Amino acid sequence: MLYITYSWGPSDVPLASLGPPPRLYDGAGRRRLWPALQFAFAVRRVVEKAGCRVIDASVPYTEVFLLPRERTVLTLHEFWGRRWREYFGPLVGRSVEWAERRMVLRPRAVVVPSRLTAERVRRVREDVYVIPFGLRLEDYLKYRGAGKEFDVVVVSRLVPYKGVRGALAALRLVERRLKVAVVGNGPLLDEFRREAVRGRHAFHLYSSASEEEKRRIVANSVYYLNMSPAEGFSIATLEAAALGAYPVVLRSEHSAAVELVEALGYGAAVTTPEEAAAVISADHVPEPPTAPLWRYHIANVVDQYEKIINDILY
Repeated sequence: MLYITYSWGPSDVPLASLGPPPRLYDGAGRRRLWPALQFAFAVRRVVEKAGCRVIDASVPYTEVFLLPRERTVLTLHEFWGRRWREYFGPLVGRSVEWAERRMVLRPRAVVVPSRLTAERVRRVREDVYVIPFGLRLEDYLKYRGAGKEFDVVVVSRLVPYKGVRGALAALRLVERRLKVAVVGNGPLLDEFRREAVRGRHAFHLYSSASEEEKRRIVANSVYYLNMSPAEGFSIATLEAAALGAYPVVLRSEHSAAVELVEALGYGAAVTTPEEAAAVISADHVPEPPTAPLWRYHIANVVDQYEKIINDILY
């Protein structure tokens, strides 16, 4: 097995590095298209040299167009469709929307992490396989049991389409003083800085937290607040549940975070900032689950992938 990616740091699997990661997002927090195109050509060269028998293509997905169709599985995190026009504007957005449809038709198999994403992809092709994302749960459960330092934690890229302004609106509606941790960076970071100065709550901003620091912060939080209107799976919500922070997520037709909290039986799906504030104000949180999490263990995910590869590609 060979993992082809940028040089993000140490890896537990053999790694073919494409060099240091480029600047992936523009000043508005949108993904830049040029690095995605460069990534595709770089991956093709490595795959040809390595002679890979099976290729699992994932973010940024552009490599699918340059890889051998009969040997490629596409792992697609989410399907945006017409929402690309809101993201990139009507002209570029239409082009990306067209490319997304062509992309899901090309590989031998398409794997998605949620029923919601599967429903959207099946409007283009019918043979779609649902395998949720997974975690090495033992690396998360060990953080449980620590005292709760924060009332609420927000973990997100701080951009408008991630719903962080909705999270701020919900926090403003909570009358009691909260201790809030914000883990993330982006163009809206200054709005949180201003809220930290002017608002009633005590904000602690972690714009460059390490993975271990992020886990400790979330485990030390009572609530995890995610008001993003669109999530193909929401791995951060799964991490929060594993770490023992009660998820409060936005109930949206484009968000599979709702699907996740319902499957775990842990968390609240709300439709407005007012409802989110009411959940946080109630300050009544059940014990976090353990048994339901094991379906999301990375070992189970790998087993499902291996079955698909054996059934379809061999």
